[in-house]
Amino acid sequence: MDSRGYSPRDLAVYVAVFIGFYLVFQAAPSLWAELLTARASWAVMSLGGLESGYRVTGGLVYLSLTSGVRPVHVYIIRECSAIHVLGVILGLVVPLKHGGWARKAAAVALGAALVFVMNVSRVVLTVVLTGYDVPPLSWWFIDPTVETYHYPISFVYGVVGIVVTITLIDRLVLPELGDFLAGLPDTIHSIVRKDAQPSHP
Repeated sequence: MDSRGYSPRDLAVYVAVFIGFYLVFQAAPSLWAELLTARASWAVMSLGGLESGYRVTGGLVYLSLTSGVRPVHVYIIRECSAIHVLGVILGLVVPLKHGGWARKAAAVALGAALVFVMNVSRVVLTVVLTGYDVPPLSWWFIDPTVETYHYPISFVYGVVGIVVTITLIDRLVLPELGDFLAGLPDTIHSIVRKDAQPSHP
């Protein structure tokens, strides 16, 4: 069933729940997620034969790559852990009127796994490209830094990653999500048009 079965009140509740989940995950303690991200990134680099490490100092989680053209030392903050993206997934899935709780739970689990894997690959890719001065960005900047690679890589992952995640959830577990999102523009247009029509006595 698509979003045409949602009343204005249903959509208001949906938006409120979505915002609520996002704000909760923006405010929730994130040290555990930062540490998990750093440890997984270190494990991936170690499996690739790269000299790397991670540590927690003063409440900050650090990740290092010591092989390559230059050593790279970064600290993993909340945004690096993608914990807020999990809030987005929950906010998209939980308030759906249809789909059943079992499939919603499966959708959240699948979304969390996909976000985790993509985020770790994003962190590893950023650190490794920086440490090894990988072209083409190293051709355009005299002394490229982590930020040189971080922003374009994160933008691509942010756009492509959420599309891939929602598409896989829709195709594999919860088609109601895709139906809802696909029908949302028409539903909003219909509600606005109805509200704009003059009432008759």
